[in-house]
Amino acid sequence: MSTFAGFSNCRVPLAPTTLLRLVCLILVLLAFLAVFGPPLRIAQICGSRVGRRAPVLFNRLICTGLRVKVRRHGKFSAASKQLIVANHVSWLDIPVLGSLEPMCFLAKKEIGDHFASRGIVALQGVVYVDRCRRSCIPSVNALMAEAMGAGSSVVLFAEGTTSDGNRLLPFRSSHFEAVRLTPSSPDEDNPVIQPIYVAYTRLGGLPIGRRERPYIAWYGDMTFLPHFFQFVRRGALTCDVYLGTPIQVSPALDRKSAARLAEASVRGLRREARETLEPFVFSPREKPCGSTGEGCNA
Repeated sequence: MSTFAGFSNCRVPLAPTTLLRLVCLILVLLAFLAVFGPPLRIAQICGSRVGRRAPVLFNRLICTGLRVKVRRHGKFSAASKQLIVANHVSWLDIPVLGSLEPMCFLAKKEIGDHFASRGIVALQGVVYVDRCRRSCIPSVNALMAEAMGAGSSVVLFAEGTTSDGNRLLPFRSSHFEAVRLTPSSPDEDNPVIQPIYVAYTRLGGLPIGRRERPYIAWYGDMTFLPHFFQFVRRGALTCDVYLGTPIQVSPALDRKSAARLAEASVRGLRREARETLEPFVFSPREKPCGSTGEGCNA
């Protein structure tokens, strides 16, 4: 039995305050979609960039409602055409990254099969991919290149799946071809790869260890709703997003080399994140036994 399976067996009802918070979040998001959804969709269809930052506000509402505090370390590249390459830990990665800058994501084609989810992700900006058919990779890369050529940053979770957050999986190079295909004129800068490391660092004000990671990391055979309700029962979450130095994409850079450079950069950001973790300071009443060389009274 997995660690999370043990957690999910605890049928603890939602606290009234948590339930009220979720209901308010749903109502606010529905109101946002009702008011801004149709005009934003029309603007997208017409190729207008009006309301481009509206999805950022939408994702910030989600993060606020779920009590996720996002802290950014570093700056995004100023390049108009960029492939954002990040590690992948949880379904939370999407609202976390989407709350920082306008960007579009790769999504499994099954998400687009449902009317409601298709409408929501369309507002965010999405490129659908069929992970079961490798023959679709060239067409997906072409769509990614088209989106970047139009000025939209595209997010690639290069591990190809989520992990438990304790390690970084090897990057797959297939979709790095997209940034090489991105059209650019002689008077424009080359496209760039923007490396990002997403680190969930504190839960309920305390540092997150291996025991707490299954509350946040969504991987393996975990199903969404049980994981979601286990997460919202926890305290507030802090997520640190580290941005690395952009990687310039030249015509001589092949996709496998690009993947290796991006992976090395993200691993470097991971080391930086671990070295800069905030120390957990006990208050005098919480100081653990033996921390001062003295015994504890029973």
